[in-house]
Amino acid sequence: MDPSLKICIIVNPVAGHGRAQAVLPQVEGLLKDCGIEYDLITTEKPGHAVSLASELAGCDYRAIVAMGGDGTLGEVVNGVLAAGHERPIPIGAIPAGTGNDFITGNRLFSDLSEAVQALARPKVKQFDVMLVKDAANRTRYAVNSVGVGFDAYVVKRVSELKSKRFGSRSYALEVLRGFLAFRPTHMKISLDGDERHVEQAWLCAVMNSENLGGGLGIIPGAVSDDRNLHLGYLFDTSRLRLIGLLLSVFRGTHVGKRGVFIGKGRKATIDAPGHYPCHIDGDIVNATYPLSVELVPAAIPFLAGSQD
Repeated sequence: MDPSLKICIIVNPVAGHGRAQAVLPQVEGLLKDCGIEYDLITTEKPGHAVSLASELAGCDYRAIVAMGGDGTLGEVVNGVLAAGHERPIPIGAIPAGTGNDFITGNRLFSDLSEAVQALARPKVKQFDVMLVKDAANRTRYAVNSVGVGFDAYVVKRVSELKSKRFGSRSYALEVLRGFLAFRPTHMKISLDGDERHVEQAWLCAVMNSENLGGGLGIIPGAVSDDRNLHLGYLFDTSRLRLIGLLLSVFRGTHVGKRGVFIGKGRKATIDAPGHYPCHIDGDIVNATYPLSVELVPAAIPFLAGSQD
C-alpha cells in the first residue's frame, strides 16, 4: 500500500507500567474496524522514540502516532521537530500511559476507541509546545508540563516505588506520602520578565494544558492552542493548609486562594536549589538551574478528533 495513506505508530511497550503492551491487541482491533492502514514500531529504550520519529518525519506516512503516555508523546514531538522540516508531519496519540495528562488536559479523547477514531477522521489542530533550556544549554521540547519541586518529587517517587502499580492513582498516593517528607524552598520565578522571589515555594509548574500528575486540574481552562504558556505555583503555606489546597485542586476551587499563583505569558524562568527535582512531561530530568521555558506557538499539527 502507498505509505502516504498509512500512519506509523510508535509504541512504548513499558508505558503505563506495561499497559501499552497489554492493550495493543485491542488497539489493533479498533484500527482494523476503522479501516486504518498502519505500520507499527516498538521502542526498545528511553529516548528511542526521539530517533525513530526524527527518521520517520521525512517519510511518506500521513501521520506519526505516539502510543504511550505524555513522555512517549513528548519524545515523538522532539523527534519530529528535530528533523527540521518546514511543514512538520502530523502527530497523533493513543493514550496508554500512567497519567495521559496531555490528552485529558485538552479534553481530546475519553477512551481508546475515540483516540483511534480521531486517526480515521482527523481534525487537525495546530498545537503549541514549550522549549525548555537549562543553564547547561540542554534543550528539550515539552508538550504538556514542566515541573520543579513537589510535583517532580511525586513523579520521581511514582517511578521508583511500588506505588507505580496503581496507575494514575499512584500520583495521589505519593502526594499523601510526600506531605511529611518534602521540604519547600526559596525560588526565583519570572513570567514575561516579571521576576518574583518566592519564599517557601512548594512547586512551580509551567503548563500547556489543564492537567498534571494523573488528572489534577492545576490550570483550569488552559489548552494547547491558546498561544500562551500557563504558570502556577504554590507557596508560603503550612503542611496542614497544603492538604486543603491540594484537595481543592481536585475540585477546581483552588484558583484565587491564598498561597496560589496562576498566570500566563510567553516565557518563564525558574531558579531553584540544585538538588530540587525537575520533570518534563512526567519524565525526571537532570536540570541545571535556572531553567527557561519559552512558548513555541502552533509548532505541531495534531490529529485532535473527529470532524463529525
